[in-house]
Amino acid sequence: MASALWARLTWSKALFGLLVVNVAWTASLFICPFLVSPGSFANQVGGANVVDHENIWATFPLYPRIVYTIGDAQCHQLFYRSFWLNGNQMPIDERMTSMYVFANLGVVAAMFARPSTSTGQVMLDALPAFLRRRLAKLGTERAGVAIVVLGLVPMGIDGFTQLFRVNNYESTPLARVLTGGLAGFVGGLLVAAMLVTIRQFSIEMQALQARYALAPAPER
Repeated sequence: MASALWARLTWSKALFGLLVVNVAWTASLFICPFLVSPGSFANQVGGANVVDHENIWATFPLYPRIVYTIGDAQCHQLFYRSFWLNGNQMPIDERMTSMYVFANLGVVAAMFARPSTSTGQVMLDALPAFLRRRLAKLGTERAGVAIVVLGLVPMGIDGFTQLFRVNNYESTPLARVLTGGLAGFVGGLLVAAMLVTIRQFSIEMQALQARYALAPAPER
């Protein structure tokens, strides 16, 4: 049983590597607030796509410094939209934290889906049966597109409505977690399904080449 599970997980080295890296990063988000003193990073705000708290990270040990710097580079790190651990804001906000957590589930779902040379088919097979039956009516590739759209649209609506302050809307922690989690799952599923497709295509090409290599040469 354990060997079969391990074989499934390592069927594609690239896919397994993706899972390991994302799990390690996700774990780091929860570990690093405990590696610095309470209050070391608290009640801060910043901008996205810019490192604007470098003076704070310079006081951190190497591991949390790296993690918080990467988080700073990709997230606003708004204290009122962040989870708190050990008296510190986490390296990224609630929505992005949820995205990374659920992206792991998307990768694992793709790992245990039936391999195919169609990315849409892999994504479809990774879903629960009741969803798969309904989406399959669209056709494989359209179903794949629908999964991506349905995964990203709720986050887009919630995020942009908040960004442009439509009716002074401010997203709730629950909405950020749910929309981020859905987008993260679909994002992880999409990337992983593409890697499954590449691996399966390689296997089928190798089998085809072996078949032709073993075929008898035509008589002259």
